[in-house]
Amino acid sequence: MDEFALIRRLLEAAPAMQKAGTAKADVTGESLPAVIVGPGDDGAVVRPRPGKDWVITCDAMVEGPHFTRQTMTPHAIGWKVMAANLSDVAAMAAEPRYALVTLGVNEDWTVDELAALFTGMWELASRFDVRIIGGDTVRSPGGLMLSVTLLGDVAPDRAWLRSGAKPGDWVFVTGPLGGSAAGLYALLHPETAVAWEQQADGGKRDVLIRLHQYPEPQVEAGRLLSTLPVCGALNDVSDGLASEAWELAEASRVKICLEADRIPIADAVRDFARFCGKDPVQWALSGGEDFQLVGTVPPDAWPALADAFAQQGRTVYRCGWVSEGVGVVLRQPDGREEPLAKSGYNHFAKTDGKE
Repeated sequence: MDEFALIRRLLEAAPAMQKAGTAKADVTGESLPAVIVGPGDDGAVVRPRPGKDWVITCDAMVEGPHFTRQTMTPHAIGWKVMAANLSDVAAMAAEPRYALVTLGVNEDWTVDELAALFTGMWELASRFDVRIIGGDTVRSPGGLMLSVTLLGDVAPDRAWLRSGAKPGDWVFVTGPLGGSAAGLYALLHPETAVAWEQQADGGKRDVLIRLHQYPEPQVEAGRLLSTLPVCGALNDVSDGLASEAWELAEASRVKICLEADRIPIADAVRDFARFCGKDPVQWALSGGEDFQLVGTVPPDAWPALADAFAQQGRTVYRCGWVSEGVGVVLRQPDGREEPLAKSGYNHFAKTDGKE
């Protein structure tokens, strides 16, 4: 099968909303920008809206460093790479709009597997009215590589940036952390996960595994933050809370204190960590791929933030504060403050192949 036949095959399963033409209104009631020309030409043609700033991001997943067939299905791979990009746009309180996909593949992957991979992307993209409008397909000399470029928009001067934290701000996260790390551990240690499930309530192992394979990007949380009268600092938890807090601290030139007993962790994750002899707080700090949002706001903006989330049946968690200085510390329940390293996933760190 040649490149163009493969592309036609992958496009066959595209939902109706992914076809060229004018899309429906978005969640705010505004008409979405029109896709004049979609996949199949030398480039896509879109007709953007006036009065908006573009937000553009790119994220990739490579077989080996990011996933293996032991831990991810093709459908889950497609879902996850789209989730990573949606999370980056949400982390600027922007609205995701269009995606471009680059696929590098070798003969180890069947057409049906690639179709399942694209279906995973389309399912998540379509939930948020994101249109996949083109990309590229190439032969890979190694494992599978999947890269997505995502375009979003935001009102002028309303993007939340990593550099927006100020001394006196409160630190918040939009949901529980450590679940993806727990799910990965369950996939890599199936006998341990089965033993835990047998002594716990049934079905929890599948819940943990789904947290790793099908993370939920916090697009709705980003939308809520965009309605606030202030713009704080914001980042997404892709490499672990410690790493993301350091990015905020360095960009804003501040010191961030995270409170260990306020970091939200689901009960199932805590229970599984205890069973495995692991520290659930370390999973939250270093595990990554939870794709929650971490940010800061002035204390007087907290009531409006919490109320906006509560009105949508959501919870936002305050888990620290910002002060003068530069760096990140972890405050223990007894009051001790420990310097927190930039732990989390590092693409270029040397490793011995162990966890």
